[in-house]
Amino acid sequence: MNYLVLSLVLLLVGTSIAIVQYKVPSIFESIMAAHDMTTSTGSWLMSVFTAMGIFLSLPTGALAKKLGPRSVLLLGCAIVILGSFLGAWATSAWLMIASRAVEGVAFVFISVAGPLAIEQYVDAEHQGTVNGVWALWICFGSVIGSTATPMVFEALGLTGTWLAYAAIVAGAAVLLAAVVRVPGRDAASEDTGNLQAAIPEASQVAWRDYRVLVRPSALLVFFAYVVFNAEILAVLSYAPTFLQGQGMNASLSGFASSLPGLLAAASSPIAGRLIDRTGRTKPFLMVALAVSGPATFLMLTQSDALLWVGAALMGFIGYGVPVASLTALPQIAGRRELLGVATGMLMLAMCLGEFLGSLVTPMLLGPAMTNWLFCGSVLLTAGLAATAAMAFCRIR
Repeated sequence: MNYLVLSLVLLLVGTSIAIVQYKVPSIFESIMAAHDMTTSTGSWLMSVFTAMGIFLSLPTGALAKKLGPRSVLLLGCAIVILGSFLGAWATSAWLMIASRAVEGVAFVFISVAGPLAIEQYVDAEHQGTVNGVWALWICFGSVIGSTATPMVFEALGLTGTWLAYAAIVAGAAVLLAAVVRVPGRDAASEDTGNLQAAIPEASQVAWRDYRVLVRPSALLVFFAYVVFNAEILAVLSYAPTFLQGQGMNASLSGFASSLPGLLAAASSPIAGRLIDRTGRTKPFLMVALAVSGPATFLMLTQSDALLWVGAALMGFIGYGVPVASLTALPQIAGRRELLGVATGMLMLAMCLGEFLGSLVTPMLLGPAMTNWLFCGSVLLTAGLAATAAMAFCRIR
């Protein structure tokens, strides 16, 4: 099928799942009040997603290898619909958190199976472009989820909001099932998603073959992805707090923190196209990392024109990190048989980065949330360290 059509379908599926993840923050207080939650209990509504990713990323890679990416994508959609139904009629705080854990499982499935679908269903010369489109799914989902949910919640209530978003996921799943067909030699392999018949493996994988995923080049890419996701989490979660402390209103501060993701809608596909044309990922990864650290520093310490400079740098250049990292996965794995586990490890790096960003950033800011210069400097240093480390990475 046409690679652009596939990229748009995958983006729609991923965005629908990301909307489910980010539906909570903008109505967090309302959910806490409805279920009589404390702040510490309510924090699990989001952090449980990260926990699911840490524990399930690697097993999901193996599952996608066995069932095929299309099947795992559809399974993820089914699971998130189940979680949404549980949450829609949750009668207690812990049942609501359990429903979010179920949705978190689906998020992991989509995170891992999406890049694998691109590698298996898209010709190599177009994979950078499709990865550039796919990299937008969390950006779009976070923006739509955070901005649309308050209006949907006001109109439909909690149960209606959960069911409405489940319906969007169901529609995306139907489109995926209808449009995306597994390359195969016969209808049976297409219907079951059994890629053993469609894409035969070159040889049996032994345990020693997995050592390639813990070699220095692989670990350096994973480290860079941890740092980038910690930076993004810090900006999305804490830049509004800093800006409101400087006198900016809530809506404008929220727009400023989400602006890099909006700008990435233009820059990520371009970055992917350039990677396709040059056949190289390392230069793009190094440039994006070199920019993301200073951009994070500006967005956590400045409220004047430099804030918008930082947002532009992160959106137009820094968001090249996910595109380059995803496109580098075949180089890291070396063999198609190892790609599922390599993708799982990259998603594990993403979840670890988000976890560290949520854990370390408030520690750096201190109890009074005032050490913005120190926090920004630490994240800047981490970004520059990741850039320097990538110089030793042996990928193209």
